[in-house]
Amino acid sequence: MAFDLADRGIYGFSTSENLRFADVDANGHINNGSFLELLENARVSYLRQIVRSGLPRFRMVVGRIEADFKRQMFYPGVATACARMIESHERKCVIGQGLFDGEGNCTAVQRVLMVSLDEKTHRSTPFEPEVRSMIDRLAASKDGLTA
Repeated sequence: MAFDLADRGIYGFSTSENLRFADVDANGHINNGSFLELLENARVSYLRQIVRSGLPRFRMVVGRIEADFKRQMFYPGVATACARMIESHERKCVIGQGLFDGEGNCTAVQRVLMVSLDEKTHRSTPFEPEVRSMIDRLAASKDGLTA
């Protein structure tokens, strides 16, 4: 299923993020690096609250991040950072994300490839069946929440 990551309607999970003066760059707008931090807050919360809920412990690490910056944000303000599962594979999954300004305009989208990691060998490993099943259901759902 293809998702338009700039569409706020595909995300059932979001966090409200305060823009900080420290995030302002020399051009007077929120620095692109801060966009990634805001999205990271939502991604980590999504993984902890939704993806890992009720499952045995498993580990994933970021393998790749692809970000597209769409418009500027300015201090002071708030942003809404969203996350949802969009792909499921044997050893990896992809989380789609959108960042929206206080007026609801999409300011950035990103795709984050997460790799299943064996804690002992520090190498990629297939997801356990129970974990893979949850990731499959989340990726196939309308909002990334319904498992």
